[in-house]
This record gives sequence, structure tokens and C-alpha cells, in this order.
Amino acid sequence: MAASVLALSDRVILRPYVAEDVDIYVYWISHGEWRFYSAPWYGYRTETTPEQEVKDRAWFAERLGGDAESYFNRRAVICVRGPEGAGDGVPTGVGVPIGDVSWYRNDKNPYTLEVGIGICEDAYLNRGLGTEALRLWVDYLFNTYDVHKLGLETWSFNPRMIRAAEKVGFVLEGRLREHRCWQDAWIDFLPFGLLRREWEAGRAVEVDP
Repeated sequence: MAASVLALSDRVILRPYVAEDVDIYVYWISHGEWRFYSAPWYGYRTETTPEQEVKDRAWFAERLGGDAESYFNRRAVICVRGPEGAGDGVPTGVGVPIGDVSWYRNDKNPYTLEVGIGICEDAYLNRGLGTEALRLWVDYLFNTYDVHKLGLETWSFNPRMIRAAEKVGFVLEGRLREHRCWQDAWIDFLPFGLLRREWEAGRAVEVDP
């Protein structure tokens, strides 16, 4: 697999999707805890029929490539590096894929991008890898796009996402209380935001001797 690297840390690599990712992408659609925390009322699958897999593979191929803001160009694969993935030389396999990050335009505000993240391999949950990947993604987006702010939306039943957002520097900007009823429980909608100046101030603190 030949893939470039968008960003990397000691443990995590972010890289573009490539054609060889079709197998893992099709697998992730119907596997992993992520499906129960990423708006599960959309009806995420628990299994994939052979007929549906053919459609999924065709869908993947149709959307790979395209212009800079096509579906997979707004996403990146999260890979684990080091002993479990690629070494310091990187590419050569470019790590073990464990999930992805994404962004999309905020239609109401051209100065903001909304971001998302999913760890799709359950064995890699609760290791801080999602937080590390989100931090890399935020830095990459602020360095790549002329935007004033990044947004991140989640729900009160997703404590891992809330913790990751807060650790990276996102600020809770409100709470739509009991905004949706899911499985007989009312849940809150939580919008987070991170301003460019807040991110840059935090980065300056990190490198300050």
C-alpha cells in the first residue's frame, strides 16, 4: 500500500484513504462499538449481506479521489504506529488502521469546519489514541484551511468523545437539554467549539521552555 502521511505523533499516523482500504472500510460499516455512539438512530448495520457488500465496494470506489472536498478527501485514516504499526521510516504499510477522522463544511458559517472522529477497532479503545488523533487532525486542519473555528458535536451518552474534545481544547458552547429520546432515555445535544487563537495559544504553551 502506498500512502502519504498527513500528520503523525509518537503513536498515531493520519493518512489519506487509498484503494486498498476498501476491505477495512466495508468491515467497519457493520462492526465496532462506534456504531452505538455515533447517532445510532441512523440505523447502523450489525451485518452485511454479500449483495450489500458489492454495493458498499462500488460506493467506496466511486467516491475515492475526486476534488479536494469529495467524501474521502474530507477524511483520513487513523493508524497506530511504533511496535504495532509503522516505524520511524513510515510509509511501508503506514501502520495499523483503527478508525478515521473527518471534516465537513458548516453551511451556515463559511469560517467554521465541523470535525468528527471514530475509533472503529474496539481493541484500541480507552488508550488515548482517539484524543491523540483528534489533536493531530485539529492541527492539520488549522494549518491547511483558512478557518476561524472548528466545531465538534456529540451527545451526553458519549463520555469518551466528550473527554477527548475537552483534552484537545474544545469548549462546550451550550447544551440542548433532553434534545432527543433514545432507547427510552432523554439525551442532551452538546456543541463544542475551538477558535484558532485558542489552539495557537495552547500550542505556544506546549513549546514554551
